[in-house]
Amino acid sequence: MDATDLIINGDVAELHDPRYRALAARQVLELQELCQQDGVKLTMLSGNHDPHLTDMRHLSLYKGEVFLTHGDIIHPAISPWNDYAVHLQELHEHAKACLADDEQSSIESQMLAAQHASHLKWNEFAADEKPKSRIAQFESTIGSAMKVLWYWNSIPKMAANFAAKHVPKSRFFIFGHIHHSGIWENNGRVVINTGSFDFPKRPRVVVIKRDQLSVWKLKRNDMTYGFDSTSLAKWDLNNVQVSPFGNTLHAA
Repeated sequence: MDATDLIINGDVAELHDPRYRALAARQVLELQELCQQDGVKLTMLSGNHDPHLTDMRHLSLYKGEVFLTHGDIIHPAISPWNDYAVHLQELHEHAKACLADDEQSSIESQMLAAQHASHLKWNEFAADEKPKSRIAQFESTIGSAMKVLWYWNSIPKMAANFAAKHVPKSRFFIFGHIHHSGIWENNGRVVINTGSFDFPKRPRVVVIKRDQLSVWKLKRNDMTYGFDSTSLAKWDLNNVQVSPFGNTLHAA
């Protein structure tokens, strides 16, 4: 049987909100124990819902040919569809401004700034949360839905531009965050979003096996998920001699 590595690309648990933090932490521990029992090497990247789960915010595989990150760094407002997007962008920009001039352009520093902004915002949100009226809730929902649709339409190009600027050697740019699964090609680069198990519930998984990268739909059967019968797309990898993992790699 092939050795298996599992990479979870951010937002593995609701660690951002103090109300759910204890339960989320227990779930993370349970996931780690399950992987250990099954002989699976687990690597978790942090996202905006679990900004301090780990300091690992991105991962480069196959000599930079494959690049993974959660995706909250792509837009300066991190989650531009939310009511608090303007404030979140202010926190993000302030965090970047605190960096030295020679650090502001590096991808590591920018991701650190996004991590810091998300952590601050969630703490503020939990402390200041007030119930909204039904009218305010309706207006907020409609406004957020329109922003989501705009962002879903804009994100493939934004992600490709981000990759071209910060990880120009990447041939595959894999991210999540926006809950909108898809595969797009831009100037020879393949941009892949793995979707979400939450709304609209169209999760996908990226598999690297025997130096080939493929994308699969995940189908729910009762309380479990399994692979669809055929892959959505697949590509051969060029830098086959420097695979840092075993024979099988799942990136969700």
